[in-house]
Amino acid sequence: MKINTWTFYDAKDLVDVQMNPLLNGDIVFLVLRPDINEPNRLLGFGLPKDKSATIIVDLQNKELSHDDVYAIFKGNLGITQSQNLKPIEINDTNLSTPIRLENIEKLVEVYNVFFRTESIEFDTNDYSTEEGLARPDIFTELDFNKIALPNILQSLQAGMTEYNKQMEFLQKTEMPDDERKDRIVSLSVLQSNLILFFDNALRKLNNVVIEQQEELNKLKSK
Repeated sequence: MKINTWTFYDAKDLVDVQMNPLLNGDIVFLVLRPDINEPNRLLGFGLPKDKSATIIVDLQNKELSHDDVYAIFKGNLGITQSQNLKPIEINDTNLSTPIRLENIEKLVEVYNVFFRTESIEFDTNDYSTEEGLARPDIFTELDFNKIALPNILQSLQAGMTEYNKQMEFLQKTEMPDDERKDRIVSLSVLQSNLILFFDNALRKLNNVVIEQQEELNKLKSK
């Protein structure tokens, strides 16, 4: 099925990355990208289907605030099965069209999801196998010039928490060698990303210090 990112579809059930249930039954699902860990899964935001039409229309047509978009989605960022997706049609009106760009940008800022803000069409069948997951990443946009320092620091904190949790799990859990190797590779990727974020956080902090020093020098010269 061909679908678009930043677009709502009918779906069923939403779980978090540990497969704990977030929403059960019929939901509407805002697609972010295919899940990178398992085929036939999508990452995105879920909402209960009841009374969702008004919210979808608002996100498509009105520029909402950061507080507004968080109030809508709260902690419902998770995973759903791609096989259950269907276009949303109400009274012969297709609601499966991308939401407003300004609201996409606010979601990126509020939830620190580093994805391209333009809507991308893709075929879920292309991500239905392990081989498909190895496709080049067309969804991520990691431009540190566009990411505010507080967001980088927040991502670093979340990444360190996840790194420590995975490391502790590896140290304390017995598992087959193949699974252990896969988890170590995943941990190495996370470590590389943390180093990248840390390096850019230091650069931005250095720029802040330089700007503050320049302001102090201006004050002293008056």
